[in-house]
Amino acid sequence: MRKLTENVRQLKKMYAVEDGRVKGEAGWEKFPLFWFILFLSYRCTKRCRYCYAFNQVGDDNKLEMDDNTFSRLLDWIPEVWRANNVKVNVIDFLGGEPLLRTDRIKKVMDAVCKQTDGIQGLVNTNGDLTDAVNWDDLEDIQWITINITDISIEELSRRMKIIAERSNVINQTIAATLDDENLERVIDISRFGIENGYRLRYSKNLFRGADAEYKKRLLKKYHELCDLLENYVIRGYDVHTTFLLDVLIPLWNLESSPYLCGKRLAVIFPDGTVGPCIRNHSFKTGTIFDANPLSKIQCDTFHYDAAEPDVPDECRVCESKTVCQGGCPNDKLRLTGNRSGKSVLCDIHKEIIPRLKHLEILKRGQRSEEKRPSLEPRTPYLEPFLGVKK
Repeated sequence: MRKLTENVRQLKKMYAVEDGRVKGEAGWEKFPLFWFILFLSYRCTKRCRYCYAFNQVGDDNKLEMDDNTFSRLLDWIPEVWRANNVKVNVIDFLGGEPLLRTDRIKKVMDAVCKQTDGIQGLVNTNGDLTDAVNWDDLEDIQWITINITDISIEELSRRMKIIAERSNVINQTIAATLDDENLERVIDISRFGIENGYRLRYSKNLFRGADAEYKKRLLKKYHELCDLLENYVIRGYDVHTTFLLDVLIPLWNLESSPYLCGKRLAVIFPDGTVGPCIRNHSFKTGTIFDANPLSKIQCDTFHYDAAEPDVPDECRVCESKTVCQGGCPNDKLRLTGNRSGKSVLCDIHKEIIPRLKHLEILKRGQRSEEKRPSLEPRTPYLEPFLGVKK
């Protein structure tokens, strides 16, 4: 039995106590409304051609946050937490490969434990170092996402079993950017993930986004995936659709946009600069050394919201509006040079979002009939870390 850490005790208390801090509406009270995205280093064990960092900072960039900047970060995160007035916050460690410096992950989580009322911890990794890391450094991490990159499903399975045995995570997510190889095997990856109780997250290869032939294959695979998921839902599996495809949130049916880009998303780069977008490593709005830290992440250009004036009127009346929200501003900037207009995946969204919504309706019907296999672990994405892992 792994120990219940102080950060987890804080999280339990945080979810139980009404303290006046802002939280999600109507069933989304446990959804993180503020994300700290930390790129502490660009050093990595791989060089994936679809990687946002690789494509924007280059193959030779080994930039790592220096000690002075890292020391400032340990105070900066609690400062922003105190100013943002948000109940549920999450720290997401990316890179590069964050498991190259688990000592820094521990120091960040220790600092937020001492200076806040608790923040969730998430690590995104390619899993190359799962055999070698010091797992005590990761005791406050509740979520781990493994990007399958170019490894086999068998090797992915082995790595995820190690994580389950040695960490405190409550569940794991399989992520894949759908390059040619992963696009071909996405159905096999999905079968493996669903049947073993893992969540799935797939992203298009943005650097192929203007390729008509690629988009045609992408839509075809998305439909095949929805067919597969529908079959699993009917069989009683707890299929998750939140963030499943290109970080869409199909359950969201509120008028306000669920996307925090340019508002409540603090992206920190290795040099201490701050930006509003996890995928854009060249657009910066300040540094963690600037005064009024919360103001440095406010950026209208990256607001992901159908209410923005440069989103077409047809988007505002579209049946998929509350999910698509007019499309990712960064995608439009990169592929068209302008953030105005419809989503670059409008034709795909119009076909796929209704199918994702249908899956959620189907799930609710299945739950009411209590047709879930006993071997399927019940650990919804939005539940807090409420216990210890045996």
